[in-house]
Amino acid sequence: MILRNLLRRKVRTGLTLLGIAIGVAIVITLGALAEGIAEGYSDIFGGTGADLLVGQADALDVSIAALDERIGQRIAALPMVRDVSGVVVGYVSLPSQPYFIVFGHDIKQRAIRHFKIVEGQALSGPHQILLGKAAAKHTKLGVGDSMRLYQQAFRIVGIYETGSAFEEGAGVITMKDAQAVFNRPRKVNYFQVSLQDPRQAKSTSERIERLFPDVTVSEAADAGNRQQTVQMMNGMAWGLALIAVLIGGLGMMNTMIMTVFERTREIGTLRALGWGQARVIGMILREALLLSLAGGVLGIGLGYGLVWLAVRNPALGSFMSGKLTPILVIQAMAVAVGLGLVGGLYPAWWAARLRPVEALRYEGQSAGGGKRLFPFLPLRAENLPRTLRDLTRRRTRTLLAAVGIGIGVASIFALTTMADGFVQQLTDLNSKAGADLVLRQAEVADMSLSAIDERVGRGIAAMPGVESVSGMIFSAASTEGLPYLLIWGLDPNERAIRHYDVVEGRSIQRRDEIIVGRQAAEGLKKGVGDRIKLFGSWYKIVGIYESSVAYEGVGSVIALREAQSLFQKPRQVSFYQVKVRDPARIEAIRRTIEARFPEVNVSKTAEFAENTQDMQVFYSMARAIGFVAIIVGGIGVINTMLMSIFERTREIGTMRALGWRQRKIIGSVLRESILLGLLSGAVGILLGWGLLQLIGLTPGSGDLFRGMFSMRRAIE
Repeated sequence: MILRNLLRRKVRTGLTLLGIAIGVAIVITLGALAEGIAEGYSDIFGGTGADLLVGQADALDVSIAALDERIGQRIAALPMVRDVSGVVVGYVSLPSQPYFIVFGHDIKQRAIRHFKIVEGQALSGPHQILLGKAAAKHTKLGVGDSMRLYQQAFRIVGIYETGSAFEEGAGVITMKDAQAVFNRPRKVNYFQVSLQDPRQAKSTSERIERLFPDVTVSEAADAGNRQQTVQMMNGMAWGLALIAVLIGGLGMMNTMIMTVFERTREIGTLRALGWGQARVIGMILREALLLSLAGGVLGIGLGYGLVWLAVRNPALGSFMSGKLTPILVIQAMAVAVGLGLVGGLYPAWWAARLRPVEALRYEGQSAGGGKRLFPFLPLRAENLPRTLRDLTRRRTRTLLAAVGIGIGVASIFALTTMADGFVQQLTDLNSKAGADLVLRQAEVADMSLSAIDERVGRGIAAMPGVESVSGMIFSAASTEGLPYLLIWGLDPNERAIRHYDVVEGRSIQRRDEIIVGRQAAEGLKKGVGDRIKLFGSWYKIVGIYESSVAYEGVGSVIALREAQSLFQKPRQVSFYQVKVRDPARIEAIRRTIEARFPEVNVSKTAEFAENTQDMQVFYSMARAIGFVAIIVGGIGVINTMLMSIFERTREIGTMRALGWRQRKIIGSVLRESILLGLLSGAVGILLGWGLLQLIGLTPGSGDLFRGMFSMRRAIE
């Protein structure tokens, strides 16, 4: 009986099934990719047999950490330590891959033995590179070929396997080469430590942290889950899954409500024959659960296929590997069951409340007959245009469809306006400092990884037509009370620091001083005279500044030389801001700088943010969410319009008999669809705006994520 009821409207059931399947597929796909990244980090940190991982304290991710090589030598001298291997890791942007991972290993240390050569030979000298099996396939390169990393040519001498898809999508060069490529002389990102007795892991960790206050030690097998990349991927996965699940749940509820409406007389007959409320509720819920379970199974299969495609995409496969775990499958099926319960509960409750006599008299509900649309409004359905009147025949169905599509629109609106806000803030940050041009390292995969030698700044400053050049260091730290504190390193004597409006205290003068933005100070609950610890070093807050740029408001400023020492970037900066004497020569000077210094990328201030890899990835993510929302929302619109047409079959037949042509019928239905889409868009914009306001209330860092509203985004 349950299956027969679902098959009464095969198209509607199939569309609902597909909507649920897409939601479950998103859970499976992104969950598997997140699991793959976490496992990849675990393979990197613990795959060599290391017991402990030593990293930089307060670093948000291992990729932006930096430790002095001498720390490893001192750790190796401890009696309980068997072996220490330093590792450099960085990301390079290749033409076919936005993020290509490169490891730097000492060819004499234990860790490099982890890479099993299956073709060619091991590293033996400088300017050589090993490619993982997957990386060789994605780049279509092999032994004897060459590839360029940050303007430097490397010859491929071998292909390796490790059993880890994450590592096999990467490359390996010598430690010295990696330090040169990533501008980290005598620095590593982390140390892998093997112990004489693994049972001494806890006591050894405590001893290392006492010896080196600026490091943090964790067990190698657990270090992966602590990385910001893993946490961000998990957050994005569940955020997208939530969106898909909400839309799918509303679609499920819509379907079950219409099923109940269509069977009102049947339910009345069953009630008259003695069916109790519990039995009616059970029947509706079983139908909803069967539909959701079928959608869950289909979604798992679809998700597996999407994971298979994703890891074979050159742009993703180099740093993502999918791992479909039993727990993830159980979670996906739990989501499907949850959709069935939530989507079927209200319709089941409504059906159970029907009185037999009223149900048997039921002729269908409409908004006509002089009935008010809402009890609190005087507006009546007969006073509305025909298209709007048709949509209001089933107000619940229309509302659920509009909210379902609106959630997708809200997600797109919130993310794109947030990205626009990021772009505008970065633009304001540079323009308020008086910059006409902004320089970053060429081919860098992430702004936080940019490193430019100071000789470049000196060379630009000597160019005719250049008024001033200001270098800056950019990074971030995780601190108590504020999980994400932006840190700027600026020269107190250069132009860039002048626009910081210090409203309490004074600006920085010494290397152990710091000024913080008003919002950051509130998040940290600190003021002038207090001290703050960053990466193991203490700084005195000598001033509080205010800024209309949220990036600065939730950030802090220290002296450039101190930032170079703190972030292990001696004589390097993250960016250069260039002020030109004659605005008419901006483009000519830009071309001259890029020609003379090919290791940097030069952008006009207004174009800098949009040209960064960070913003391009963010916009790509927003487009991906939009694609999912369009598919799921489109299914909802089709389902809603099909249900509307099914129940108006006689009416449409009458109109055809009265002379309505096919074109006129099609136009009527299309107008309803467009009106429903416009209504959904309005609902979505309101929901998205509300979401941005809630995000903006986050203590300390909420202003950082405020979006920039524009009519262009609203129209899109």
